[in-house]
Amino acid sequence: MGYRQRLEAAIERARGQIADPEALDRTLTRLVDDGHVPPARAAALRAELPAHLERSGYVLGHLGAHLGIAMVFAFDVIPLPLGTISRVLWVAGNRGVETLRGNRARARVHSIGVLAIAAIPLLGYAAYLLPLRRDSAELSFLLANHAWLARTGRTYEQLVAGARPGVRRLARWLVPAYGAADQVR
Repeated sequence: MGYRQRLEAAIERARGQIADPEALDRTLTRLVDDGHVPPARAAALRAELPAHLERSGYVLGHLGAHLGIAMVFAFDVIPLPLGTISRVLWVAGNRGVETLRGNRARARVHSIGVLAIAAIPLLGYAAYLLPLRRDSAELSFLLANHAWLARTGRTYEQLVAGARPGVRRLARWLVPAYGAADQVR
């Protein structure tokens, strides 16, 4: 299978996994069990989840694309430079396309902040959590935990708790803690 076919297949697989309601529900249950989300708020979030996913579909597609790029380059000999270059080109290219189409709202999704995060090795795969948190801070919190749990068996909250102070600040800036999620807009 050629590069383009591998990339397209990986992107479609990642897009399907990132917004799987059943898997997100299991992640939400885990976050409640670990004490990161209050049970009452989890019930409300479950009810709101379809609307959150629908409203954020465009951003989720691009987040899925970045996770797909991660899958493609995870087993390459030189994954960091190729993955980073691919993410940066993805953001810049999509901003250019949406600008040419005259769709300013979509062009803003591919902001300089997203481009800057995309250029950071490893962290860049989560660059589209930045515009997602503007649309739905709770959904970005849930998806960050879901993606990290699927990849490592640990939640994003566990990653943050065990990280060095600089990494912790950056991780919290990208995805605020659940209680702080209401403050992001």
